[in-house]
Amino acid sequence: MHRCLPSGTVTFLFTDIEGSTRLLHELGDGYAGALAEHRRILRETFSAHGGAEVDTQGDAFFVVFPSAPGAVRAAAQAVEKLSAGPIRVRIGIHTGTPQVVEDGYVGVDVVRAARIAAAGHGGQVLVSESTAALLGSVELRDLGEHRLKDLTQPQRLYQLVIPGLETEFPALKTLENSPTNLPAQPTPLIGREEELAQTADLLRGDEIRLLTLTGSGGTGKTRLAMQLAADLLEEFPEGVFVVELAAIQDPSFVVPTIAQTLAVREFPGQSLEETLVEYLRERRLLLLLDNFEHLLTRAPSLAVLLAAAPHLKLLVTSRAPLRLAAEQEYAVQPLELPDAEQLPGVAALSQYEAVALFAERVRAVRADFEVTNQNAPAVAEICLRLDGLPLAIELAAARVRVLTPQALLRRLEQRLNLLTGGPRDAPTRQQTMRRTIDWSYTLLSEPESSDCLPGCPCSSAAATWRQRRRCASPATGSVSTCWRASPR
Repeated sequence: MHRCLPSGTVTFLFTDIEGSTRLLHELGDGYAGALAEHRRILRETFSAHGGAEVDTQGDAFFVVFPSAPGAVRAAAQAVEKLSAGPIRVRIGIHTGTPQVVEDGYVGVDVVRAARIAAAGHGGQVLVSESTAALLGSVELRDLGEHRLKDLTQPQRLYQLVIPGLETEFPALKTLENSPTNLPAQPTPLIGREEELAQTADLLRGDEIRLLTLTGSGGTGKTRLAMQLAADLLEEFPEGVFVVELAAIQDPSFVVPTIAQTLAVREFPGQSLEETLVEYLRERRLLLLLDNFEHLLTRAPSLAVLLAAAPHLKLLVTSRAPLRLAAEQEYAVQPLELPDAEQLPGVAALSQYEAVALFAERVRAVRADFEVTNQNAPAVAEICLRLDGLPLAIELAAARVRVLTPQALLRRLEQRLNLLTGGPRDAPTRQQTMRRTIDWSYTLLSEPESSDCLPGCPCSSAAATWRQRRRCASPATGSVSTCWRASPR
């Protein structure tokens, strides 16, 4: 590791400047000097209390402390020193036991600390329950439970009371205080930082009105879209809403389902589509249309909504693009995988998204699980065999309840029979890998669902899943997609 960072139980502190864009316009040429002074004060204060700077992005700081009291004292002092200046900083503090890697830390605790900071306001210091339990006589105000933008279960938050400074702030920027129906997720999102940043930039741009996340079944389109929608809550003050379409069979029900989600009812003398258009016309909304692939014939109705509502943006998940003029397609790739020929050490291996997801999901069924020198090759090979598909990796991880990674790897030749037993509360198509593939298969037209090209080696009953994903005819060199992932 290129620097010395504390390990074990540590306390993370994230900072962010409230209204940085507004400040830039207000201060003009003076903003650079104010920002430099802000950074100097924070760095000196954090260092004085034992903090180590992990990362700095723009005007935000990510700092780690070996103790919770040290982090809280540093936060209080930083806010005090900055109170007389034009820059108001919001701070989030959380304690956990993350994994130390070469570039810093990985794990859910890092994400949680960042989400806590994002929920606050300038001049406010928010503290997680795990941190609060380690503090002594520090005065905290219990703010109750809140759903953070990581979409997991509610977290209890506390506000640090700093004598002589402001103690009353607006409602926290959490899911409860925003117009949204984003559902809670049973597990946090692992990885996907680059994809989240890229797609957020696309949707923030004025020119992108319709963003479609495409990819095969099991690539994690829905989970990525849910998190992206949560991250953009502040961009859409009148709401971010999920429209669930997987259970809709008739394409003509697309508009009624959108209207039902928004609680829009047909107005006398108007069609439902006309009423919906009137409702959306002046609203700044983001609609997440999930699982659109079997309703593509109704895609033109989305173009009508976009044309009539200039502030509306659509985020769509689909296994195929909608092919609309306003559409920007973003192909969701499988998770990052290590090089099978040159596997890195255990610490570096755990940084790969596929491996990190596997390890995190295994811990849900075996709390003591760790990637070690003994099981690392098997874990890496499992992720490689499953092509980095999140759904397949999660299903495989559940099997480590009764199998070692080495034993699981030996059984992966029968992938579709092994990858079963997903959560009972998950959609039926996501409870086994075979059902996911069957869902895709039923969406195909007859020519698309025909067997592979003549002479394709995938037609063999012994063909593996990886072979059958894409095939070429030895006779002609033509390439086609193998939709039948296993013999029927």
